[in-house]
Amino acid sequence: MHGENMGGKNTKIRILDAALELISKDGLKATTTKAIAEKASVNEVTLFRHFESKEKLFLAVIDREAMVRFEIIQHDIEPSGDLVEELTMIGNFMSKAMVGKANFFKLMVMEVNRYPEIFDHIGTVPMAAIDMLKKYFDKAKEMGIVRKDVHSEIMAITYFSYLFRILVTTAFLGDDIFMKNRTGDGMRQFAEIFVNGVASRGD
Repeated sequence: MHGENMGGKNTKIRILDAALELISKDGLKATTTKAIAEKASVNEVTLFRHFESKEKLFLAVIDREAMVRFEIIQHDIEPSGDLVEELTMIGNFMSKAMVGKANFFKLMVMEVNRYPEIFDHIGTVPMAAIDMLKKYFDKAKEMGIVRKDVHSEIMAITYFSYLFRILVTTAFLGDDIFMKNRTGDGMRQFAEIFVNGVASRGD
């Protein structure tokens, strides 16, 4: 018999969890509301009482996942002077959070033609990440750690683009094939290149 509060989770959360797992694995089209309901240990009537359609359930899953990612990156980081160390830490933290949802990201990209409103549901996350990085670079400029003539938002977008590349590569190729087994700690090396540049200083 289906319960409304099994395992300490309320019904709506169980439905969202089940939908995320099944849709990420099998795709939206192949995943039925019946399968989601069974996974969540509820009946379809209950599912439709909380979510009027599979499409609205799908968008609700995206909203929840976007909010989780948004909350993860809402941290102010105070520059200490070691930009390479801090940007490596930030990069590893943010890329781990994003890569953990690589399959779901792939699904959203594949479904965006059918549901263009997806962009409205997920757009806050990359913008929040870029804003966090911008604030970090603004503070670093105030402290004299980075050049004042470089636009903070451009620095933030540039750094975030590397993290986004990791997400896209993982989602569509299954691994970051451009970095695997080649460069060791790729995030640290990128941070070093980002901070120090590549021009020889004659040393």
